Amino acid sequence: MKKANDAPFLGPQFTLLSESQIKDIHLASLEVLRRTGVRFEHKEALKLLKDAGAFITDGNLVRFPPSMVERAIETAPSRVVLCDRTGDPAMFLESTNVYFGPGSDTTHYPDPFSGELREWTTKDICNAYRVCDALPNIHFLMSIGIPTDVPEGMSHYQWQFANMLQYSKKPSVVVCNDRNDMEAVIEMATLLRENQEDLRRRPNILLYSEPTSPLQQSETALDKLLLMAETGLPIVHSPAPMMGSTGPIHLAGEMALCNAEILSSLVLHQLKNPGAPFVYGAGPHHFDMKSVQICYGSPEFQLTKAGVAQLGRYYGVPTWGYAGCSDAKVLDEQAAVEATMATLMAKFTGCNLIHDVGYMESGLTTSLELIVLTDELVAMTNHIMQGIPVSDETLMIDEIDRVGPGGNFLATKETVARFRDFWEPRFFDRSRLEEWQKNGSLATSQRLNAKVKEMIEGYEAKKLPEKLVQEIMSIMERHKIK
Repeated sequence: MKKANDAPFLGPQFTLLSESQIKDIHLASLEVLRRTGVRFEHKEALKLLKDAGAFITDGNLVRFPPSMVERAIETAPSRVVLCDRTGDPAMFLESTNVYFGPGSDTTHYPDPFSGELREWTTKDICNAYRVCDALPNIHFLMSIGIPTDVPEGMSHYQWQFANMLQYSKKPSVVVCNDRNDMEAVIEMATLLRENQEDLRRRPNILLYSEPTSPLQQSETALDKLLLMAETGLPIVHSPAPMMGSTGPIHLAGEMALCNAEILSSLVLHQLKNPGAPFVYGAGPHHFDMKSVQICYGSPEFQLTKAGVAQLGRYYGVPTWGYAGCSDAKVLDEQAAVEATMATLMAKFTGCNLIHDVGYMESGLTTSLELIVLTDELVAMTNHIMQGIPVSDETLMIDEIDRVGPGGNFLATKETVARFRDFWEPRFFDRSRLEEWQKNGSLATSQRLNAKVKEMIEGYEAKKLPEKLVQEIMSIMERHKIK
């Protein structure tokens, strides 16, 4: 098994699974694929799989020889480079590099000006994209919310991406309803390149899609998977079974199921186009029997996400995960604790592409304040990940000797040169009580809200030329919902 992505950490890390446990999950998934199989509701997919040696019974139930799976793992590339709107490299999905971005398609928007919880409008999602574009530790965009004022006949997925292109330079992870949506997105993205071949060389889009747990691949999902393989553009085809509902109740069984679903997707993807870019990802949630909801903030979710990161590196492919999200309904102590835990775990596990920053209410709400808070948490954890370098220079024996007993290090050359290396918070307050009161006694949530308003009112992303905007509109017209 290739392990090109299994690079050593230079700082702190969290290792969940031993090598033998990873191997056991891999072998269990191979057995699920051999014995139980996966239903593929797609004619071209079934032909590709049958011609490659899969066993097909009952019309569309596909069982996989282990050799098919292992061949697909070998041909999948170990790195994916995503570029920004102008074509410059922005994210290197490899090794233990970690990048953060928001989630997609929430229905509830906590208005930062009125405090009202309401549905999204186009203006709201554009403001959200501007906030994400302004934040240094938010590295890519997703669609964030579902606007209710999309022009009649147009797909809201296409509409979201058209606005992402206009309001941010950063790469986009897109969600689409069907192949028609994705074809439109690819056409729009190609407008920013010389041609589609140039887009493949310098992609600024990655598609998020899903199989249907347990062990089903729908026609619509496979249409998108095959299109991305055919065009050579990156995709994460990420299952999200819920333990105790659409997945097994044990964490290990959940991991084995997720892995089987991902590997079944990878096999088809690589059969269509060996070497096409594929990101390994899953959202193994558990199902809360009291609230009848998935859980973003649970410790179990932190563990399964760590397992996903390790398995992806075991297979030598880039990985996909979650952070900066919470089951809280407002930006309170619960939201802060859960977002912090998830962000720290994402950095410790080295998962490459981290989405759902800002999610609250089990994925129904996106809070712009929580996105800003997570930007701050990423900056903080970046410093934690530096660890404690130990060398002759950092041990500072000569400096200690020069200062000596009873002295102080406040004005030494080394202190003056290096004190700014420590992390400096932007939204957390370290002042004394009197100074804090003098400055308005603001809670952290109030400072975050003020920053969101400041960015919405004062930050302007570099807009696309009007001619390009008109071409984007023409593409959406051609791809209207029929």
